[in-house]
Amino acid sequence: MKTQNNKIVITYFLYLFIAYVFFLNLHLYEFPNKYVYTDWLINYEGGFVRRGLLGQIIFKISNFIYVKISSLIFYFQVIAYFFYFLIFYKILVKQQTNFFWFLVIFSPILFLYPIAELEALGRKDIFVILIFLIFSIINYNNLRSIIFTFLFLFSVSTLIHEITIFYIFHYLFIIYIKNRFRIKQKFYHVYFIWIFLCIAYLLYLCLYKHNFVLIENILSSYNYEDFTSESGSFSHIKPTLDSVFLKTYDNISLISILRIIFLIFLSLFPILFFNKIKSQYVNKYFDLKNIIFASVFLAIPMYILIFDWGRIVYINYNFLVIIIIQLFILDIFNKDYLKHKLNNLNKKSKIIIFVLICMTFSPKILVTDDLSSFPLYRSLVKLVKLTIT
Repeated sequence: MKTQNNKIVITYFLYLFIAYVFFLNLHLYEFPNKYVYTDWLINYEGGFVRRGLLGQIIFKISNFIYVKISSLIFYFQVIAYFFYFLIFYKILVKQQTNFFWFLVIFSPILFLYPIAELEALGRKDIFVILIFLIFSIINYNNLRSIIFTFLFLFSVSTLIHEITIFYIFHYLFIIYIKNRFRIKQKFYHVYFIWIFLCIAYLLYLCLYKHNFVLIENILSSYNYEDFTSESGSFSHIKPTLDSVFLKTYDNISLISILRIIFLIFLSLFPILFFNKIKSQYVNKYFDLKNIIFASVFLAIPMYILIFDWGRIVYINYNFLVIIIIQLFILDIFNKDYLKHKLNNLNKKSKIIIFVLICMTFSPKILVTDDLSSFPLYRSLVKLVKLTIT
């Protein structure tokens, strides 16, 4: 049964990866004006700027080996998605791929989302998720090594996209559980100082140093016609906090909030219903409900500041799933409880739950957008239609 389930997972992953590559290649016809590409073209030629690291690397490589920037961006995207699926597959096949894991794997806000909503495909979000995934799977020998790895990877991820700052809790939680349940070493005060200084310096770069960037120098480093400081992502390089907040605030409605709450509840239901931390590990703070609450609660500032609510749901769920996987790997969950819950569900109940959670709804990109229906079906239709035409 496990072998059969693993075949289903790899078939699904192959379909997704092929679809990712197909649509990424199709989008190249919209280079450089598509919003996603303008974000990739932000570099350090005008001084330090938020999310400029990847753009600078690609800019330098392009000048060194004379490869088109559009091609380099495509290669970076494909490589990132390839390792994203490969690492997830390697992890998941080691678990007992049961009905619970199917609900997670086929969730429309996890692997499927970027092709269900193509505006999310090819964004730098994949590097933010991939770096955290890599950080979480490394087998650290001591606390010092995990701290230094955190300082490096968290910094790189933040320089790729400043949204990483909002996921400091997830990084620190990985450090906590790996140290408590595997490394078991004393957390010295100097580690707190290193972490504080790292975060403070990154905030200094993103909130202060970034303000002195010369956007015109970035634009002049490329020879693209009709390319201005108002093109795509360049128009968001220097927004004031007030303007960002007001744009989102003015478009938030009760319906949009209820939509997000509904989607979050659907996605979290399998995790909460099927899992329970072993009683010997539970305390006042270390409890599954508290972990999930912290993850959801700490995302609220992003919903206030970011107009793309669908992307926030997608990134948040990826980070939470990575944490849940680590709790399984560290044998923190009560697997007998999971088995008992699964055995109490009949086939009809499983079908209803699977269809409701995995086949029915997914978020679109913007806060103003309605829910998208039947995401897996629609992604297949889009792929078939474009392949035929």
